[in-house]
Amino acid sequence: MYIDYSSWETFEYSLKTLQLDLNNPRIKYRGDTMNQTQILKFLINNEGVYELAKKISEEGYFVGEEPIICIENNKKVVLEGNRRTAALKLLQEPKKYLSTAKANTLLKNILKNDFPVDRKLRCYISPNRLLANPIIYERHQGDSLKKWKTGNQYAFVAEMFYEDGLVVEDICDVLNESRAKILKPLKAYNLFYEGKQILEKEEGIVIDVADFEFTNLERFYSYEPARRFLGIEFDDETGELIISLPQEEFEIRLLEVFKILIDAERFSRDFNRDDDKKQFIAKLNSNPKFDFSATKEEKTESKSSKKKSDLEEKKKKVTRRRKRSKKKSYQNRIILADKEIIFDNEKLDGLFAELKHLPIDKVYSFSVLLRTYLEQSLYFYLKEKELFEDLSLKTNSENEKNSLRKVDNLIAYFKGKHSIKDEIESTEIMTILRFNSKKDYTGASLKIMLDYIKNNELENHLDTLQLKNLNHYIDRIKDGLDLAVHNIETIVDLEHNKRAWQHLEPLFVILSNNIPYDNQ
Repeated sequence: MYIDYSSWETFEYSLKTLQLDLNNPRIKYRGDTMNQTQILKFLINNEGVYELAKKISEEGYFVGEEPIICIENNKKVVLEGNRRTAALKLLQEPKKYLSTAKANTLLKNILKNDFPVDRKLRCYISPNRLLANPIIYERHQGDSLKKWKTGNQYAFVAEMFYEDGLVVEDICDVLNESRAKILKPLKAYNLFYEGKQILEKEEGIVIDVADFEFTNLERFYSYEPARRFLGIEFDDETGELIISLPQEEFEIRLLEVFKILIDAERFSRDFNRDDDKKQFIAKLNSNPKFDFSATKEEKTESKSSKKKSDLEEKKKKVTRRRKRSKKKSYQNRIILADKEIIFDNEKLDGLFAELKHLPIDKVYSFSVLLRTYLEQSLYFYLKEKELFEDLSLKTNSENEKNSLRKVDNLIAYFKGKHSIKDEIESTEIMTILRFNSKKDYTGASLKIMLDYIKNNELENHLDTLQLKNLNHYIDRIKDGLDLAVHNIETIVDLEHNKRAWQHLEPLFVILSNNIPYDNQ
């Protein structure tokens, strides 16, 4: 399929505006729904992103390696270059994702080489996902980039057939591959999908498409007696799996085969030479758990046929970069469009997304939502860092000091008023009035949480002037938000909301960047 790549736009985007692709074959078929932080952590732990980040910080980011993105639902999604983009994101916040030793290695390289961690990244903008597929497929077949595992490659082709709705001829056209090379992954993936579902349902065993040994599966079903045992054939036009056994019997037999296949080393040993294969199938055929009298009149496909969309129609679906005027970009929202604050918490990240997209005229909605976001982000930070015990200790201690001052003043008043010469023990009065009782502040108020954070958590993240400025405004902003929520007489205006966000934004950034994550 000919594609005019010269017509693709390029644009420089802030790294924080680029979304790692949940549909990346390295990730998609794991069966998990991940947010951006989880995707980055997965790539660090499983796809060598730390090593790549280290290499980039030592040698620089090579030109000619621009990511390919696609604009979907107004998000800039990285279709090709997820590892490189993840590595650059990691270099921005190494302490957030890595052990101290690894983070310090990257920070040392960044400082030594004056690496621009806040750089913008030039990207190619694909008109749609389909038109980027030939480049993605070609790059990860060879050695120029980290090669996909066989399962990732097969799943990529299967997605074009089942999810994009393309027929085999269209996939051949898009990927510039022969029919045989497209049918091969379709056949293998169809049988794998059936086995994966059955194994998980019956045995609770979850297998990852990337780690499964597809070569063994292909060796098995390429052996004609093995196909007879399973009661399967493949449609030569579509690669669809055709089953000639009753579904229950088919699943019993396939489950037995997959329980052996997941032990790849054992299967390779037991299904090697022709004599081994005959013996392997003979053993299956002698197993009493199978019903060899089971038959079915009609053959069925493993998956219901889906209506295939027309390739040309797919190619015409184009989402382009939205070119907004400078006037609109700063007038419509209080929070900048490219601002990202991620707590890796569904509710907090949802609150921020709604807050960011509120139009400027929704003044009361913004103030109420901002106060909610402030209170819950403080709570989440304290909980995740296990600081509530220390907060209770320090708050109780401060309350006791304040109470003691009050009691001492009261004692001084009575001694002077009634000419009392004897000493009055203040601790006894404290006990009577229960001023020295210890409270649990796990459900602390916004003021108590805010005071604790100001006094204990900000000093290492701000210089003296910044800390003084933030502390000066933060109480006033908090009081203003309280009034907006609790006082019917309080009128909120745009300037109030702008000031509130301006002074609270650094606090949210510090909180989100210093949540502890499990590092491998």
